Amino acid sequence: MMRTCTKIVAAVVLGLLGLGLASCSSTKEPSPTVTIAPMWKDYIDEALADPKLTDFERQVLSDYQITDAEYQEARDRFKQCMADQGWIVTDMPDGSYMTSGAPGTPNENQAVSLETQSQCSAGTTDWIEMIYFGMKDNPGGLTFAEQVRACFVAHNVPDGANLSDDQFDQMIRDDNFHASTPEGVLCYWDPTGAGGLTVEQAQSMDQNPRVTFTPGP
Repeated sequence: MMRTCTKIVAAVVLGLLGLGLASCSSTKEPSPTVTIAPMWKDYIDEALADPKLTDFERQVLSDYQITDAEYQEARDRFKQCMADQGWIVTDMPDGSYMTSGAPGTPNENQAVSLETQSQCSAGTTDWIEMIYFGMKDNPGGLTFAEQVRACFVAHNVPDGANLSDDQFDQMIRDDNFHASTPEGVLCYWDPTGAGGLTVEQAQSMDQNPRVTFTPGP
């Protein structure tokens, strides 16, 4: 199972242009003056400067907004790309998805490779998914440290209360840092609640080495 969230990974291209999926190209007009947090404007500017950006992605991002319908089309394109290669992508209620080999193909009962998923997310969900969920979960464009600090304040977690913003950021990015309260641990691993973690799940994650965890921006 793969999570579909910017913290965490991607999902499902290019062969769909003639398959009749609803296209945004006839309805969207560029309007880069839309008011969004500077962080998300920077991400979209970076995406629009990517020479590998497809016409579909450019059309979606050109007005600095991503609608639910546009995100769904990106997912549909990803899923069709996977289907073209013999993989069935099934959406799960929590926003993740499961991938299985199509019956009667060499992929049946096999595990899909990251390379295959990456090939299909390129041009479909790569940029769009990260920005779509990021703007939903963090519309103000707060940094990871700002999100954690706000969560600490809301839950009376004393860690770093007297530190400057830079010092606080350095504190929580230290691999040896562990919050002093259960609520603080949850704030560290899921500061906005978007991940839906429980305190127990966060504490379990906090006990493991952090070699694979990279906090947000």
